[in-house]
Parts: sequence; C-alpha cells; structure tokens
Amino acid sequence: MDEVKKKVGVLLFNMGGPETLNDVEPFLINLFSDPDIMKLPPILGKFLPGFIARKRAPKSRGYYQAIGGGSPLRSITEDQARLLEKSLNANSPEFVFRVWIAMRYAPPRLSEAIPDLLSFQPDHVVLLPLYPQRSTTTTRSSFREYKAHLTGTLDLPTENIHVIPSWPNFLPYIKALGETVINAMDKIPDNGHPVNIVFSAHGIPKNRITQGDPYQKDTESTVQQVTKFLKNERPDRQFHIHLAYQSRVGPLKWLGPETKQTIKELAVRHRCVNLVLVPVSFVSDHQETLFEMDITYRDLARASHILHFERASALNTQDSFIEALATLTRESLKGGRVDGSSCSCNCGICPH
Repeated sequence: MDEVKKKVGVLLFNMGGPETLNDVEPFLINLFSDPDIMKLPPILGKFLPGFIARKRAPKSRGYYQAIGGGSPLRSITEDQARLLEKSLNANSPEFVFRVWIAMRYAPPRLSEAIPDLLSFQPDHVVLLPLYPQRSTTTTRSSFREYKAHLTGTLDLPTENIHVIPSWPNFLPYIKALGETVINAMDKIPDNGHPVNIVFSAHGIPKNRITQGDPYQKDTESTVQQVTKFLKNERPDRQFHIHLAYQSRVGPLKWLGPETKQTIKELAVRHRCVNLVLVPVSFVSDHQETLFEMDITYRDLARASHILHFERASALNTQDSFIEALATLTRESLKGGRVDGSSCSCNCGICPH
C-alpha cells in the first residue's frame, strides 16, 4: 500500500488593497489601526486612524481611479497562490499542498482562511510572506496577526510550523528579479549611453531603522545580489546601479534618497538618457507600481528630458518567480536554513 502523503498548508501573507473606490477608506482605517504602522496611545487609537483615513481617502481614491478604479493585488495574489499550489503538487511524492492567502488590511483576511486551514488538518504549516525584505511594518505585522489567531489553535508541534521571515538573497528570487531588469534594459537601444538602473523600494521612517528594523540592510543586500547577476548576464552592457525609496508620507524623516529626487538628479547631474526603474520591494503590481511608477515617475522622467524610460515588470506570475516561491516552500520543509530567510538579528519579527 502506498504511504499516505503528509498534508502541508501554506499561508501567503500580503498587505492587500482596495478593490473598488468604496474600499479605499476601510482599507486605510485598517492600515492606520495597525500598531506596527502607527503606535498610538489607546485613547488616540480609538479615533485617530479613522480621522486620518477620511482625510487621506479622497487623494487615494484619485490614485486608484487613475489605475482603473481599484487595486489588482487580490487577483494577482490569488493567481500566485493557484500557480504555487500547482507547482508544489507536481511530482510531490511525500506531500500534498494547499495554499491560502492572508491579506493584512483587505479581504481575504487571515480569519477567512482559518476554517479551511483547520478542516484541512495539515501535518505542516508554512508561513510565507510575499515581502522578500523583512520589516516590522510588514512581516512582523502579518506574523503578529497569525499569532493572535492561530497560536494554540493549530494542534501542531513547533517544528512542524515552518517560518520564512524573508528571502532577500534567495538565488531563485534574485534570478527572477534580475530577469525583469534585463527584459526592461533590452528594450532600451544601445545608444552609447549607460543605462541607469534605479531600484525603487517602499520607504519606511528612518527611526524604524535606528530601532533595529532590518529592512534597509535586506534591501541593500537584494540590490547587491541582483547587480552581480546583471554583470554576469550582461557583461556587454554598461549600466549604473542606484537604490532609492518611494511612497513617503507624513512629517517624519524617511529612508532616502527619495526616488523622484534621484530621477531629477540623474537627469541634471549625469545627463541621463536611459533609465530603468525597478520595483524591488514589490512582487506584485499595485498602486505603487501602476500609479506612482508608471504615471508619476514616467511623467517626471519625460519632464526631465530622459529619452528612454522603462519600468521593469513586477514579478506577478512570472514562471521563474512562482518556482522560486515553490523552492522556498520545499526548502523550509527540510528543516534547514533557507538562504536569506533566517531571522538571526533579534529584530523580533519571527513569531517563534
């Protein structure tokens, strides 16, 4: 008799996004109510998130209106989950896999996945955030919600819960990301001018870094690894690498340099004519890529007289990216270190 396969439940964590214009304000309320985003005294926490959300909602609705009336993040993540599950179950003699989505601020939330996960009765659970670079504002927030909902509910030994805190140096991911850069770079004519490649990451307040958040180090590490990949794959092409940060809001000092300022300086100081913009911390298209990059920064590049502007595609459902996620999942089940995923900096992100 064939041995019964062990069951593995995979939770894909992401932020989520408003699917319609009516969803914008509830999404913002959930976002600003998160203590990992805004740490507020209890008395302020009762009304300030709603006040900020109502104030910001009209401008945010304008962004989503410009990209079709809502975020595509849910549909993209659902496709990623479906393709990941298919890849994991292909030629899997030992395990049968199910994959669920756990959005942080919009449906489908983790609470919606829990009944199916529990009825599946998994022998193992893999926690896989779709944030390659860990941060208290993203990874820890998702893991905190997992702990609140599932600690003590899943009847599994600790060693059967496999946590992947981050994967900034994971070689299959680096290759997949590098492929998007090469595809964009190859669209620019070889006109004798170097290509300026700007990796644009979502910014976070600088005080998070001074408090031990590893996001900046993880992001710099990813850029360094992709740079090595590009040099190996395109030794004939001259290019310069830059790292910048976008989506700055509020009065706090944020990680820099800012992406829009970097574009301006490249145009003025370096007479940049070839620019590739790379969404390094975003694995799926959403407002930051479709509006901020494709509209705002493209217009800025045009106004700055940059002749050739290309935005590297988000990883979305790229075959090599889905396989990278599948490899991450398989490696985590082996119990050893997954390259780039061990959380050894005492940052308090890993839920163990």
